[in-house]
Amino acid sequence: MTIWEISEKAEYIADRHRRQQDQWRNYCNSLVQGLTLSKARLHHAMSCAPEKDLCFVLFEHFTIYVTLAAGFNSHTIEYYVETKDGDDKQLIAKAELTSDGKVDGRIDSRDREQVLEHYLDKIATVYDSLYVAVENDLPVDLSQLVNKQGQATLA
Repeated sequence: MTIWEISEKAEYIADRHRRQQDQWRNYCNSLVQGLTLSKARLHHAMSCAPEKDLCFVLFEHFTIYVTLAAGFNSHTIEYYVETKDGDDKQLIAKAELTSDGKVDGRIDSRDREQVLEHYLDKIATVYDSLYVAVENDLPVDLSQLVNKQGQATLA
């Protein structure tokens, strides 16, 4: 392989990587705008997150992280929940972000309403579990919110 062939491949790789990162930023911007412009009372507060994660505080006790999975050329969005004190971080759900900006093959990453609805659908089981616990006067810890399959539940 010649230096020029490698150079062509390197440019292709770099261009595709840039496009994927642009789609991730579009998704993040749409989600933040969707949450901040929503009139719904979701008890979600924006928070700072390390590196490239989105981070929201839920009911002043839980932290929801939205991140692109580790690894070069990752297309997987991961949704995590963590207690505010940071003792444990559990995977809630996953989604796929394509290079053309589609989330799970159907949601446009630039459409903040669709992105917000998709996000809320991904974390709805956390709200459901918290609701059941509060309704029944039960204490809640993270192990009750998320089971091993990445789906929130209440034991």
